[in-house]
This record gives sequence, structure tokens and C-alpha cells, in this order.
Amino acid sequence: MVKQHKIDQVDDLIIKLKEKKNLFFTNYSGINVKNLSLLRKKLREKHADYKVVKNNLLKRALKERGYSEVDAFLKGPLAVAFVKEEVGEVAKVLFDFKKEVDAFKYSIGIIDNVVYQNSDVEKIAKLPPLPVILSQIMSMVNAPSRGIAVGMNQIMASLARGIKAVAEANPGNKQ
Repeated sequence: MVKQHKIDQVDDLIIKLKEKKNLFFTNYSGINVKNLSLLRKKLREKHADYKVVKNNLLKRALKERGYSEVDAFLKGPLAVAFVKEEVGEVAKVLFDFKKEVDAFKYSIGIIDNVVYQNSDVEKIAKLPPLPVILSQIMSMVNAPSRGIAVGMNQIMASLARGIKAVAEANPGNKQ
């Protein structure tokens, strides 16, 4: 018989999965409470929730949301970072924490309904922040029009210099 508090926990996880569809699975084994509290604080700053979950309850919630292919990663002491936005920044926090605390590991990330292995999560963590990427894209989009404007300006400046040179060469020709 399934106990009511477990049903409630699964329902809470389902609600979290609906609100924050991006996830990072981590193994917190061997990490002291002080370091976990520090990680939680850093993740909260990025608007992410970090929750220790029971594997079988998470498995039920994920199955309800259509993620049955991740069952192989639901082993050992598991905590999940639930992320709504700022996925790259959260991945960066986890990546930096992994460098600081050797025992910390993350296994997969689910971002926009796509499952990423930990090597892919590391690549995401190494990407520049979204505003930087957007400014780089805008710079590339703007480059051709800037080139045209500079070229047009050079043509007009050359024409003006040519007219001035002709006027200076013929000083007696004032009209």
C-alpha cells in the first residue's frame, strides 16, 4: 500500500517539473552539509531549487511527465537542481562546485525536454552568459550594414575631397 505522504511528495515533484522543466541530476555522496548549504545558496541566487529526492519517487514523477529513459541515472544518493531559466548559469555553478569539491558529481541534465550527458553539461557550463551571446549575435547581424554605411561615408568623403581639390586648383573660377 502506498502511503499518502509519498503520493504527496510525487505530486510536489510533478508540480516542480511543470514549473521548472530543466533539471540537473547530481550525486551528493561524501559532501558535508556546509558545502551543500553553500551550493543551495548559489543555486537560489540563480533562481534554481536544489532538492534531495528519493529515487523511486522521482522516477514516478518523471514517468508521469514522460521521462522514462532516465531511469538508469536514478541510482545512489540523488539531488536535483530544478531550473526555470538561466540554465547556463546554473550549469556553471554546478561545474565550478565540482572543481571545488571533488566528491560532487552530476550525471545528466534535462534541458528543454532533451537529455544531456555530463560532458554536454560541462560544455553548456563553459558557454558565455546569454547576454554576451546575444550581443555577439547582434554584432554579427549589424556588421554588414555597418560596412555599407562606412563604405557610403567613404564615397561621400572622397567626392567632397575631389570637389575641394578641383576648386583649389582653379582659384579664379568663382561662380
